[in-house]
Amino acid sequence: MPHPMDPFEQTRAATGVSLADFGNEVMPMLLRYRDVRKAANDWARFSNNAPARLPLPDETDVRTLRQLPIETDPPDHTEYRDLVKPWFRRPTDAAYAARITALTDALLTTAVAAGQVNVETDLALPLQSRALTVLLNMPETEAETWIAWGTHAFRVKGRNVPQKAQVLLDYITTHVAAAMHDPGDDLFGHLARARFRGRPLTADEIAGVLHVTFAGGRDTVILTVAGALAHLAETPADLRRLWSEPGLALTATEEFVRYFSPLSHFGRVCPTGAEVGGHTVPPDGRVALCWASANFDPTVFDDPTALRLDRTPNPHVGFGSGPHNCLGSLHARLVIRTVLDRIAQRQIGLTLVRGRRLVTDVGGFARPQGFSDLVIAFKEGNGLGMV
Repeated sequence: MPHPMDPFEQTRAATGVSLADFGNEVMPMLLRYRDVRKAANDWARFSNNAPARLPLPDETDVRTLRQLPIETDPPDHTEYRDLVKPWFRRPTDAAYAARITALTDALLTTAVAAGQVNVETDLALPLQSRALTVLLNMPETEAETWIAWGTHAFRVKGRNVPQKAQVLLDYITTHVAAAMHDPGDDLFGHLARARFRGRPLTADEIAGVLHVTFAGGRDTVILTVAGALAHLAETPADLRRLWSEPGLALTATEEFVRYFSPLSHFGRVCPTGAEVGGHTVPPDGRVALCWASANFDPTVFDDPTALRLDRTPNPHVGFGSGPHNCLGSLHARLVIRTVLDRIAQRQIGLTLVRGRRLVTDVGGFARPQGFSDLVIAFKEGNGLGMV
């Protein structure tokens, strides 16, 4: 029987491709690591030039805005990405990392004082929201607005909610207009001053960058942090290793991203059609790349269903692959790693109080992703086994 985290095992081994039903379209879904990476790099056959059609299910019911740079292909993609690449490299700066550490310590101190907290809503969500103010260089007070949006900017239980999507779009539109009038020092202002092929960016282009920034990285970081803390609370031996082995937070971060694969799959459009695993994709039809299945491919990962904090090498595709790989991966890695590192440095004990894993549908495969009411007890200073 397949492991719960890898329901793709049998199909991946047998054919490597599954016909996946995403509600309004049935399409081939690539399951093998090498096939997924090859398709992700072949943007001419498997294109990103499809506004709102890359997420699965798609977002055509909640937006017409093109997310940038991800929903373009080279050479446009390369030039749009170059405009923001230096900004998204800022998490490598020591001062940036220090601010993330301060935010993390404050929330962990609150959790310890409370004794126990709902990890997703009371720790991971506010942490990622406040950390996003560092990434965007905006006042920390803005995080309260984003926290109110929940773990995803416009989805609830995997479904798009038009009213929520409009709230996000209105927020972005207001800030874009202000930045174009008087550019500040935040990402909105940076983009208002930027030039694309010698001209200023349009309001929609600026909004497209911010839309994917707000919508693309919230739930993925939150789910990974929650999954990591749930594992450590359920596996005291791994928690003790984290305490005692300096540097383990680095490899553990990569392993948690691989294992939980919070962005489980993503779409591509075939402009001229394609043959994929014996299935015909018509022109403008789509295929799905299953990052979650690729991350459990035993031809690449030894004993892939084992969660190994020291797994190395770890060439996972949890942040995508190819030219469209995640721009926010440095920020996401820093946030996750800092949580693990501060728990290790402060020797914070974690004990699971309650929590039920939620099961999501990945093109016909049921896979745990996220939790319902994940409550963990926190105690500083070797505080294991107190509940």
